[in-house]
Amino acid sequence: MQKLKMFLRLTLKSFKERKSRIAIAFFAIVVGIGVITSLFSVYYDINLKMSKEMRAYGANMILTPDSSNQQDQNNKMLSMNKFNQVVSKFSDQNLIGVRPNLYGIIELQQNSVKGVFSNMRPAVMVGTWFDQVEKVNPYWKIEGELPVNREVDDEIVLGKTVAEKLGYSVGEKIKMKLSDSYQVKEFIVAAVIESGSDADNQVFVNLKTAQKLLNKDNKISAAYLSVLNYENDPALLKGIENDIIGINLNSIKKIASSESKILDKIKSLMYLVVIIILLSTLLCVSTTMMTIVTERKEEIGLKKSLGADNKNVIIEFLTEAAILGGFGGLLGYGIGYLGAQIIGQSVFGSFISFRLPIIPFAFFLSVFVACLASIIPVRLVIDVDPAVVLKGE
Repeated sequence: MQKLKMFLRLTLKSFKERKSRIAIAFFAIVVGIGVITSLFSVYYDINLKMSKEMRAYGANMILTPDSSNQQDQNNKMLSMNKFNQVVSKFSDQNLIGVRPNLYGIIELQQNSVKGVFSNMRPAVMVGTWFDQVEKVNPYWKIEGELPVNREVDDEIVLGKTVAEKLGYSVGEKIKMKLSDSYQVKEFIVAAVIESGSDADNQVFVNLKTAQKLLNKDNKISAAYLSVLNYENDPALLKGIENDIIGINLNSIKKIASSESKILDKIKSLMYLVVIIILLSTLLCVSTTMMTIVTERKEEIGLKKSLGADNKNVIIEFLTEAAILGGFGGLLGYGIGYLGAQIIGQSVFGSFISFRLPIIPFAFFLSVFVACLASIIPVRLVIDVDPAVVLKGE
């Protein structure tokens, strides 16, 4: 007990007498560990955060009928029951949005020759859920208002190209008939959308309306899903396919591959920054400890002359470094966590999750860095000759 008290007393005195040197090393550890823990906090959340950001580019998964199933091959349709089963496989937290589509060929009357049915133009009609457009296709530019009420059956949404070719704008009435029928139905143009994709050449109605017109009750052609953290997990998607017979569930390669590439580049950059910070911290702490050991040569010589061996002196210096690193690591974690929140708010617009394992990681990493940085300076302790040092040579 007396030895421990004496040891702690000498350690505290060493810190007090070299406040400026200790402060430099402590500051280097705090800043280095703070940056590293901040990056690691962001690293653990980056998959989820980036997945949310990438949802601005649209759906990342597509559900279609299984072409290998002869029954589905004949009608090329999915039942709403199977669609609902697939949707139920995803949690509410991960499912951003889902938009089922039912396709059919129809004919639209040109605006310039109202009433003349010979001037009908063919187009692709898509029955869908308009209330899911903002979630699944947030990049669509919309003029007017989408009929988000799924029961509305007299409103239609035109793709920009279709609207321009036929000469319609928001609020006008348009006549439509099925390509294989003489039945004509009149709609009001509720909105015109611009997507920069095939949707510009399509017209949209509510799903129930399309099912009724096409006589495809309870059927859909495909569905687009915007889901977090599932698109790059083929095994999970295959498991859903095995559980629900007659479906194909695949990631949209263009979106998934882009997301994967961006994540890989960001993570590689984070690794590089962590390595640079670690090396910088090691260099700064090592240089400071070297100065401290040089200043304490006489003290070391005196201890050796009183009977202390190299092992005792080395343990003393490494313990001081460990204490310095431990406190620096804890403070660095606190600063790093605040830094992670700033990054989360500024980049992703949300807070970074609290990760308990990062606290011991920061503590042990800082202790390891401080001790590792002290190895070269501590080697000088072995070479100290008490007789030479105490003579002042």
